[in-house]
Amino acid sequence: MKCPGQDTRFWGPEAISESNCPNCGRPIEFFKDESSRKCRNCGAKILNPKMDFGCATYCRFASQCLGTDMPPELLARRTDLLKDRVAAEVKKLLGRDFKRIGRTLRVVEFAGQIQKAEGGDHAVVILTALLQASAGACGRPEGDRERLSAEDLAVAESILSRTGAPDEPAREVISILNNLGDTDQKCDSINFKCVSDAILIAQLSESLKAAGSGKGAIRFYDDKALLTLTGRRIVEEIMAEYEGNHG
Repeated sequence: MKCPGQDTRFWGPEAISESNCPNCGRPIEFFKDESSRKCRNCGAKILNPKMDFGCATYCRFASQCLGTDMPPELLARRTDLLKDRVAAEVKKLLGRDFKRIGRTLRVVEFAGQIQKAEGGDHAVVILTALLQASAGACGRPEGDRERLSAEDLAVAESILSRTGAPDEPAREVISILNNLGDTDQKCDSINFKCVSDAILIAQLSESLKAAGSGKGAIRFYDDKALLTLTGRRIVEEIMAEYEGNHG
């Protein structure tokens, strides 16, 4: 079924509009379903200023409808909405397990810090950081670094599907989740590295907090286990703060 707003059978005279090219000032005629057009005078690709992109904020087929022509601000709104939806689903999944909820929030925080410094896809990194919590919801022991089970992955796939995640980032999220905890995995993806380091750092942070004055057992992580320079820097800062408080 075609979206009524895009079906020409429902169009009237208002379906055609004219706007001046912001580059050269020449008029450009747009049909209402055209997200962009090339100016015949200067060749610049211009977005249709009168097209309503509202439904694209939440529609999972927006990328198929508009291609790569969606404005950056719309893409940012779509990403924020998707993250909020996935976060809500994960919170529902974890229920009242506040310890796991807190751990998940720490992973997301560290993943965001690392991605901001190292690059990569912000949406993929944050969605993966959120969804790695699904392993705990499936009964996995705390701190288990084995690869996620088929049940874990099925839960994550279900959440991505229900929240309308586009196919391409969803596939990468599942791929990263499938490789987390595999010590033999030689993955060069910066998105994978951001999430992997975030999980390790969150576990270290939690261990140091539980150790208190230093009399308890602390799980230290070999630098070789960390895959990014930013991850190592964050660990150094955490350790310096811990030693300063319990020197």
